[in-house]
Amino acid sequence: MEKDLLELQTLIDAHFEQRKKEEEELICLKDRIEHRRSERAEQQRVRAEKERDRQTRLMEEKNRKEEEEAKKRADDDAKKKKVLSNMGAHYGGYLVKVGTRTSPGSSAPADPPP
Repeated sequence: MEKDLLELQTLIDAHFEQRKKEEEELICLKDRIEHRRSERAEQQRVRAEKERDRQTRLMEEKNRKEEEEAKKRADDDAKKKKVLSNMGAHYGGYLVKVGTRTSPGSSAPADPPP
């Protein structure tokens, strides 16, 4: 009986030692999981911040290009208007000159075309 009791006590001690080791491993595993979770959250936060910065930069670039294009269109329109007004002024002057000329067979000025 003493022998059985000693063997039982040895089994109990071995069981509790094994359980203690498993508990320590479980605590280490939980710590690693929590550490990895926090690292992952930080990585996602940094990635999201970089993406927001990239989107902001793209939007600013897009707005800048649109403003440049609008300015260029406005400049082109102004140039076209200037050229057209100059052409109109010169053409009008041409019509006046043509209208004041006399034809070789007549002494009266020619009527301007309708």
